[in-house]
Amino acid sequence: MFIGHYGPALAAPALVRTVPLWALFFAVQFIDVVWGVLILAGIEQVRIVPGFTAMSPLDLHHMPYTHSLPGALALSALLGLAYGLIARKARLAGGLLVAGASFSHWLLDLIVHAPDLLLWPGGPMAGFGLWDNLPLALGLEVALVLAGLIFYLRVTQAKGLIGRIWPFVLVAVLFALEAIHLLGEPPASAEELAMTSMAVFLVLTGLAAVADLTRKPRR
Repeated sequence: MFIGHYGPALAAPALVRTVPLWALFFAVQFIDVVWGVLILAGIEQVRIVPGFTAMSPLDLHHMPYTHSLPGALALSALLGLAYGLIARKARLAGGLLVAGASFSHWLLDLIVHAPDLLLWPGGPMAGFGLWDNLPLALGLEVALVLAGLIFYLRVTQAKGLIGRIWPFVLVAVLFALEAIHLLGEPPASAEELAMTSMAVFLVLTGLAAVADLTRKPRR
């Protein structure tokens, strides 16, 4: 899953309105950010296999640290703790929300991935394989983003013109990136995939920060 991860990020301010959108955008892809680092370090591995599934060419055959259930829980808890330590308001609630947003990544991956998510060390691999059904997988991603946008618009209000249009710009960028992912050429190597992915995640986090500057929570 790619853009669908941002659906929970857009919806989450409805639960704790002091948590900025940029933090939630970073949280929902934090596991993949760490994954990218471990790919570049040669610790985790991925093969680029065009046609591996209908939705993705990625054979994610070795990622026991970031995408195992214990690893995802540990990374999410660590990120939530870090946010709680630096937050100025609602530290406990905000930390729990950030941790939950991070762990939502693993839960959504469970739905779409082939069985490549380790449940415990030495245990079975899990994954419901929705990536093999392109219409359903793509429909789920789009539905998650649109549902998240609706929640975000309901709990925030624009400070001005840019604030009124920026959420739609952000979603349009997400849809454009999904189209590039589906229609473009697969990455040439695992290293290219890792670097490109991390760059995209950071750019999207920056775009979410613009939303934080141009919108505010509704009272």
